[in-house]
Amino acid sequence: MTSDPTERDTMIAAAWYHGKLNYKLHKAQRKINKAFLLSSGKLFVGNCSRQLGKTYWCVKIAEEFARTIPRAQIRYGAAFQSDLLDYIIPAFQKAEEDCPDWMRSQYLKSGNKLLFQNGSIIKLVGLDKNPNGLRGNTLDLIILDEVGFVSNLDYIYKSIIVPATLHRPNAKVIMVSTPPATPAHEFLDYVQKAKLEGSYAEFTIDDNPMVDEQQKQNMIKEVGGMASTTCQRELYCKFVVDSNLQLCPEWKEAYEIDVERDEYHTYYHKYVAMDLGRKDHTALIFGYYDFKNARLVVEDELTMLGNEWNTINLKDEVFEKEQELWGEQTPYRRISDNNNEHLIIDLASIHKLSFSMTDKESLEAMVNEVRIMCAQGRILVHTKCKQLIGCLKYGIWDEKRKEFNRSKSYGHYDMFAALVYLVRNLNKGYNPIPKTHGIDPTKGWHGNLDRRNVSQDAKVISNMFNQGRFSK
Repeated sequence: MTSDPTERDTMIAAAWYHGKLNYKLHKAQRKINKAFLLSSGKLFVGNCSRQLGKTYWCVKIAEEFARTIPRAQIRYGAAFQSDLLDYIIPAFQKAEEDCPDWMRSQYLKSGNKLLFQNGSIIKLVGLDKNPNGLRGNTLDLIILDEVGFVSNLDYIYKSIIVPATLHRPNAKVIMVSTPPATPAHEFLDYVQKAKLEGSYAEFTIDDNPMVDEQQKQNMIKEVGGMASTTCQRELYCKFVVDSNLQLCPEWKEAYEIDVERDEYHTYYHKYVAMDLGRKDHTALIFGYYDFKNARLVVEDELTMLGNEWNTINLKDEVFEKEQELWGEQTPYRRISDNNNEHLIIDLASIHKLSFSMTDKESLEAMVNEVRIMCAQGRILVHTKCKQLIGCLKYGIWDEKRKEFNRSKSYGHYDMFAALVYLVRNLNKGYNPIPKTHGIDPTKGWHGNLDRRNVSQDAKVISNMFNQGRFSK
């Protein structure tokens, strides 16, 4: 821009009139803009660190579309309704500070809409309260801000956005965010999709020209240091689990193994644990307590979605899985949560499938029992248990640490809940291995003699029958 005030005002007015607002961007935002313009396909995904100015860039794109496409239909979705007043509307106001008065948009509070003189409309939507507010017959641009915090992203994209842009071949969809608290979020799926399609851009704190080296180092220190999960996620765009919210940070990939059964497996107590769900998954895990090594081994799992099951197919699948794993051996204990007593009674009385309802103390205390065993390497999970392993790796609390968070892939982390119930109900003190194991009854009483405590006369007699068993 020129330094002459009059000429500068003229150029700014022209930029607003023609919808060319790159002059408002800093270096990193221009790089995002370039990546967006060069992207192919409908979807563009930006994975950006905090304070990079991604929202301001999104506002700039929305303003340009509105001004260059007459009667354009644009939707701007924020993760939460409160975000609209907190920073989305202020970002539009800041962007239009140097816009000539006669070209400024008109904000209608009643409909959360920005109206433009050429008939274009930008509708602002809080996705937590009104995800269907993104709907429209023919949309030209949809922007989703901070999608890492949108709980139903896959539904919004596939059921709302795709149909709304079907008849607009040049329509664009922009998703921007910092990574969420856990990789078990649909944002990661769209990052991977955009990477494959050449429509992805990533910018860390190192790319931010508005932060000098000292400010960067101070920020890194404040969030816990370079190695902290907060720093890696918030400042360096890594998909890592927030250690402050993680259900089981002690879990290691080394515990995901195909455990070989030992000679005592037949005697070990077998367990089935279930977390019942209608809205979420119904999750079941099958395992045994390895008394010799004092560890729990989870051998398999079952999951049933929402209302897609009833007591009949639940009974059939549980019995089938038990038969597959343990033959005719009946589980020592089946455990379930106590949220649906009537269903548990029906399973027992009608289908002869008995579950004990677990007693519960504080959820955090029960989770800590699992964490302690994991820290000691005393829980092993077969590699085929994908749902349980995912819950152990990616499961997180909600922000208040009162209950488990939710995930599109892992539900309410229901498999982890089943593991919690199983651990709480383990009988660790009883030795199920019989004293007679390994003794051949055909050899008579002397087959159980201990050479260290046997008299010489007994050794002589034993040697007569056992061909020198105690000769040494």
